[in-house]
Amino acid sequence: MSDESKFDYSCLPPNDTTIVSFSGGKDSLATWLEVRDHFERIIPFYLYLIPDLEFIEDNLQYYERRIGCHIIRLPQPKSYDIIDGLLYQPPNEERHALMKSWALPHFDHTDVHKEVCECAGVDWEKTYTAIGLKYADSIQRRTSLAKNGLVTHSRQKYYPIAHYTKDDVLRKIAGAGWKLPSDYGYFKDSFDGLQVRYLLPIKKHFPRDFAKICELFPLVELELYRYERSLR
Repeated sequence: MSDESKFDYSCLPPNDTTIVSFSGGKDSLATWLEVRDHFERIIPFYLYLIPDLEFIEDNLQYYERRIGCHIIRLPQPKSYDIIDGLLYQPPNEERHALMKSWALPHFDHTDVHKEVCECAGVDWEKTYTAIGLKYADSIQRRTSLAKNGLVTHSRQKYYPIAHYTKDDVLRKIAGAGWKLPSDYGYFKDSFDGLQVRYLLPIKKHFPRDFAKICELFPLVELELYRYERSLR
């Protein structure tokens, strides 16, 4: 990565504070490491699909020790939509009524941004969020970044590692002496859904976490059953 391709921080409004979307994936790690020399205060946040999964908490606590601050945990916008939509729920009217009685709010990433800022005690209108998107992720990502630029002022987001390659990301993490998240040993990326490619390794390697997933979404086991039947 040449100096000419580095992110231009002068494109951001003056501020000694930034937020970092911290999924725990390698791109989010590289993003935190990239911005740390440009801001006095960095506020990382993690959006969970299912709260308190042990393997995720182990990863987050490891990175909290490395960065020396708390990583704010909040639900993903889609997590409440999935629950409210009764996805992977049995046909049980009593259970449905109970879940609907929770009256879970619908919110988007703008609401998340405001909530993170409120948790951290900073002005949400002046604080931007760093996102670990790269040109090299896909043709679609390259096209979008090239068209819309590396700062989205209307949504208060910026993409400081856009010019990184995968090798750049791995060198950045290795140079800091950080390890990759443990789930990279089981998934190709960080946990982000109820697909078979996540559920199978979780059931095998993290049975207590799989039990938590089944408690909230009992019918996810049918995903595994259908997959196993397809292999016969």
